[in-house]
Amino acid sequence: MGRFAQWRGMVWAQGQRLRVGLLGPEPPDDVSESSDDVSGPPPSLNRLDALVEGFAAGQPVRWTLAGQPRPLPGPVDVVAYRIIEESLTNACRHASGAAVAVRLRYDPTGITIEVRDEGAGPASSGGGTQGAGRGLLGVRRRAERLGGTLSAGPRAGGGFIVRAVLPAPEEMAE
Repeated sequence: MGRFAQWRGMVWAQGQRLRVGLLGPEPPDDVSESSDDVSGPPPSLNRLDALVEGFAAGQPVRWTLAGQPRPLPGPVDVVAYRIIEESLTNACRHASGAAVAVRLRYDPTGITIEVRDEGAGPASSGGGTQGAGRGLLGVRRRAERLGGTLSAGPRAGGGFIVRAVLPAPEEMAE
C-alpha cells in the first residue's frame, strides 16, 4: 500500500489543477452517467485503494503498477475506475473466493488496465465477448467513447480477463 499511497498523494496534489485546467471549475454533465453515485466523491483512481480493499475483504485481490503514474484527464480517470469496479464486481460474482489481479500500466500514450481472476471453471470456447454482461458492455461503451478499447473473455485454463486501453497522452497532463 505504500506505493499506492505515494502515487495517490502525487495525483491528489496535481489532480485539482489538472481537472480545472481540462474541465473548468465544474465537471461536464457527460463525465458520469445516471448510474454513478452523485452523493459521494466522484469515481477516481485516487480512490482505488478503498475500492480494492472493499473487494479484498471477500477474496484475495492484489494490484500492481507499472510505468510512471500521472494525473489523468477527468473522463479517463472516471472510466478507468469504473472498469476496475465492474471487473472486481464480476470476479466476486462469478469467481467468488478466487484470486484476482489488477494491473495498471502507464505509458506515454495512455493507461492499460487488466483485471484477471483465477476462477476454477474451465474457459469456454467462443469469441472474446462471451460472458460479457450488461455491466461490461456499459464500460466498453465508455472506453470507446474516449477512443479506447475494452476486451473481456475467458482465459485458457480457466478464469476471466478484462483488458482496457484508454488514451491519455502525457502532454495532456502537463
